[in-house]
Amino acid sequence: MTVRKLVPSQIDTVVFPGGTVEAHGASCIGTDNLIPELIANGIADRLNALIAPTLNYGITRSLYRYNGGITITESTYQSFVSDILDSFAGIGFHNVIMLNGHGGNNSMLKAAAADFHRRHKANIAVIHWWELCGEMTRQFFGHVGGHAGTDETALVQSIEPALGGQADYKPELAYYMQPGADVYPVPGSILLYKEGEGYPNYDLSQVKAYREKVIATVGDFAAMVIDRWRSFGL
Repeated sequence: MTVRKLVPSQIDTVVFPGGTVEAHGASCIGTDNLIPELIANGIADRLNALIAPTLNYGITRSLYRYNGGITITESTYQSFVSDILDSFAGIGFHNVIMLNGHGGNNSMLKAAAADFHRRHKANIAVIHWWELCGEMTRQFFGHVGGHAGTDETALVQSIEPALGGQADYKPELAYYMQPGADVYPVPGSILLYKEGEGYPNYDLSQVKAYREKVIATVGDFAAMVIDRWRSFGL
């Protein structure tokens, strides 16, 4: 009844978090879902948006065989996301902000979003938060992160310190993703993209400050996009 009362007369935007379930070094296997949920909660009021339930399962590839790894096939995932997006349009939402927490989902989300836009003449932005925040992360920490690295581990710690797994962390969990090799499974559950950089940070004062920076950066971008859509009458 609340949705019927609010959508679309008062609210026409939905924030949709999604990720996957896979190993993240010493951090929790739900990292890719908890982070977009965290960001969604931080930006929804600013965008005058409702938050949809999180799509917790996604496309897990190179970490699939590590304990806890769960995957969805690409075609199934794209179809499932498309069905959810269609439902948003049917409810009355005109703007969708998809907060993606997992790089393995990127290409299928892009395809589903483009199809949704064409079929419904509705607006959608798929935000890969770690990429959007890459330059801010570099300025904040002095380097970018990586899978289960500085940025991701910081955000899950900001929710609950134990989720970062500091007691179980050791640098040997990390693997440098070298160009020129595709390895399944990767020989490490912390994946770094620049040698010697991106290891987890367990300074709680820093991670809490970083959390606010991420929420502000994503919120600024999403607000700008929605304002621009409206200015063009889209």
